[in-house]
Amino acid sequence: MTETNRRPRRYDPERRSRIADAALRIVTQQGVEGLTHRAVAAAADVPVGSTTYHFADKDELLLAAIEVAEARGADTLPQMFRECGPEEDLAVAIAKFLEILTVRDREQLYLDYEIFLAARRRPALQRTAERWIADCYEMLLPYAGEEAARVLTDLVEGLLAQAVVFGRELTAEETLPRFRWILRP
Repeated sequence: MTETNRRPRRYDPERRSRIADAALRIVTQQGVEGLTHRAVAAAADVPVGSTTYHFADKDELLLAAIEVAEARGADTLPQMFRECGPEEDLAVAIAKFLEILTVRDREQLYLDYEIFLAARRRPALQRTAERWIADCYEMLLPYAGEEAARVLTDLVEGLLAQAVVFGRELTAEETLPRFRWILRP
């Protein structure tokens, strides 16, 4: 192509963020294995060359998806937890919180566990997984104390992992006795 025949570049300042959003949708719907430049390009409605221009490889796409998820959910979990009323009854609040995560926010839960599994082979993601567990602990700490917050965090993460693996919704009624037992005086 000669200089005069070249198509002008379209100015698209939102393209990078659209690609990152599409990467998040792909991981949420298809898992980390479904994340490819081609799939993301199709979901973002951009040429494949745009995805490779902004994100060199699959890991960069995955990290971009995580950043989008973290930005969107920065206050979501603490807000959800506050809505459950931990000041009144911590066991009830945690049980309701798990029900919300496994019923209403199931796609977010699947994304979180896709990241946890991917962290096994990608050290850069381990910090993200550790941070999410630490966030759960920090959320519980003011209400439960150090040791109980650790045990509750482990129980919450274990129950959520089971919910993901077995496709189960956890009702507050089902999980409440476990939290009451841990928090008994």
